[in-house]
Amino acid sequence: MEFAMGWNQFNMSLLGVWPEPRKISTLSRRISAFVFWFTSMITFTFICAPQTANLIFKSTSLDEVIENLSINVPLAFALAKQLVLRYHKKALTFLVNEILTDWSQSLPDSDRQTMLKNAKLSRMISIVSSILTYLLLFAFVSLQIWSNARSASEVDLEGLLLPATFPYDIKKSPNFEITWLGQFTGTVLATICYSCFDTFLAFVVLHLCGQLTILRTAIENIADTSNQSNLMKFDERLGYIVFRHNQLSRFAVLVEDRFNLTLLVQTLICTSMLCLTGYRMMNSVGQEVEDMPIVGMAFFIIHVIYTMMHLFIYCYVGEVLVGESTGIADSAYDCVWYSLPPKQAVTLIMLICRSRTSFQITAGKFSPFSLKLFNAVVRTSAGYLSVLLAVKE
Repeated sequence: MEFAMGWNQFNMSLLGVWPEPRKISTLSRRISAFVFWFTSMITFTFICAPQTANLIFKSTSLDEVIENLSINVPLAFALAKQLVLRYHKKALTFLVNEILTDWSQSLPDSDRQTMLKNAKLSRMISIVSSILTYLLLFAFVSLQIWSNARSASEVDLEGLLLPATFPYDIKKSPNFEITWLGQFTGTVLATICYSCFDTFLAFVVLHLCGQLTILRTAIENIADTSNQSNLMKFDERLGYIVFRHNQLSRFAVLVEDRFNLTLLVQTLICTSMLCLTGYRMMNSVGQEVEDMPIVGMAFFIIHVIYTMMHLFIYCYVGEVLVGESTGIADSAYDCVWYSLPPKQAVTLIMLICRSRTSFQITAGKFSPFSLKLFNAVVRTSAGYLSVLLAVKE
């Protein structure tokens, strides 16, 4: 558990949204609430509200609008993710508690290895995502500082980390220093939240997939008739399988019901971000080398990879979830049911029928996440990008 969730627990604790399933003191709960509200207010006060004001009052060209949206939209959605995690903290606590219970049970070595395999995959996803997050932050901050240094005379940027409009004079000291530090802190917090929401949900779904794999193994061995005692325990073993399958079904439904709307917005934003970032990158290609440093091109490339990777995470775990859940019917069919008495063999038909309904995570209940959806999003983004480039020309 700690091995798989260490990175997510650390990042989510920084934001005050970690769903701790174990008992904690009242002081710890209050500190967590304070951290949540403090970090949320920093992101809203220094990032979302000023950038939205800048978009409304100062963005006059297509390039300025696209630049604002390409920064403001993902950071604002990261704040929304933080609010969603806090709002559904009770449900997340239940999910983490269920996972903790699964890890605390005494299991055969083969089942433990299955869980550990998925835990390693979850940990790898968290580490890779965190590394890309910090690379993206470094490239973005470096690019903005370089751009501000070249455009020091422009009134629109005024040396800030992000183009923004504030209701006070930011040229005075210490207003400028406080505002710049607030923007930097808000950017770091928002980027971490954008990443940890996705990796946490991937961990939850992969754990569910691991439990379905263990259940499939139990189904494959249910028809073992090598001795009479196994045959006499058939009904008991089948009863446990049905009970466990219903448990996992409720687990999957809880994840789907709480986060399908957020995942719908995530899909739409990934589509738009691939389009907008691709547009900015294509524009920068035609500039002179001195007008666009290497770190600038690195930022656009990392941003595209970062956006596509997070969408791919959802599509991959969604594909695995559908395959493992419907695979229960295949496992029931592949077991040696023909060696069972007719009465016991017929009961497997109900299990097969029930398993034909797959577990899914969907984008607003419109489309399940799968590699097919990933392909559709990438193609749609490329179509929108071609339209933007045509409009500019």
